Amino acid sequence: MEKLSLSEKVKLSCWMSILQFVQKSNIQSNEFLKQYDLNVSKFDMLHRIQENQPITQKELGEKLLLSKGGVSQMIKQFEADGWITRQQEWKEKYISLTDIGQEQLDTCFLKQSKQQASAFDNLTKQEVLQLAKISKKLMN
Repeated sequence: MEKLSLSEKVKLSCWMSILQFVQKSNIQSNEFLKQYDLNVSKFDMLHRIQENQPITQKELGEKLLLSKGGVSQMIKQFEADGWITRQQEWKEKYISLTDIGQEQLDTCFLKQSKQQASAFDNLTKQEVLQLAKISKKLMN
């Protein structure tokens, strides 16, 4: 039976650590965002809409780590809450934030961003820069 090499074991350990960090971060963020009637997925979607509006549902789905059904369900909820609007242009429906949706995002964006950034407080400035460089490399 084939076994993992030492190098592969170290890489797997790195991956597991990253996964655990993301899970811990998501739990903390979800707890924080409850007060705004949001969770990490909803927050991410609102932010992606803001950054790319007007955006089609298909384009939005490509930017998120959600299923088509998950995106569709969240869009319906956001529309019912008055946070987004959909406008038909020929065959495409474009999604944009309403003033209410923008206010919702503005209310929590800075606080959520600071909370996320604080996860790296135990790293030195140099370590944060190294991690940013490594993260960018992993994404390419």
